[in-house]
Amino acid sequence: MKNLIVLVFILITKITFAQQKDTVGLNVPFTNGEVAYQKVFNAPNKSDALLFSNAQLWFVKHYRNLNAIQIQDDVVGRVLGNGVELLTFKGMLGIDGTYDVDMAIQIDCKNGRYRARVFNIVIETEDANKIKNFTYAEQLMNNLLGIHMPVTAANNSNLFNKNQSKRALQSLNVLVDNVMGSINQTMNDRDDF
Repeated sequence: MKNLIVLVFILITKITFAQQKDTVGLNVPFTNGEVAYQKVFNAPNKSDALLFSNAQLWFVKHYRNLNAIQIQDDVVGRVLGNGVELLTFKGMLGIDGTYDVDMAIQIDCKNGRYRARVFNIVIETEDANKIKNFTYAEQLMNNLLGIHMPVTAANNSNLFNKNQSKRALQSLNVLVDNVMGSINQTMNDRDDF
């Protein structure tokens, strides 16, 4: 009986501890310490050349800037670029804040399919002295999980508490989903007039 009580106590302790690290409902792809969103889409009846062209077109249409594209490799069917999106959520002091989010976006086209990846996600904030600070999505996840990582670079800090990190990641999910939807729409554009 005594062993049973100890076992129940250990189980309750483990369940309670696991709940403190619960990120269920966030649906943030956090693998090997990296936040990287990825979706693979089928594009039947579309040539790899058309998919590659549509990937380039997406960057131009979405960011209205040819400089957004960093790599265009038609041999492997890869287009890689950087973009800046706006992220709105209740930030510091519970006030709705709008933040610039820098991200890398990679579109790979092959065999009538394409993969869209969004990674290297950085939220930019400004302090009262107009000094920019950068918070990586990985820092937000580590904050939620209670993992404290040392800050190694100047202006690289996490200014968000646990609740703000959760709200930021929830809003980031919506933002990336919208980016993926935009990519999917352009990738499925037809090439006829």
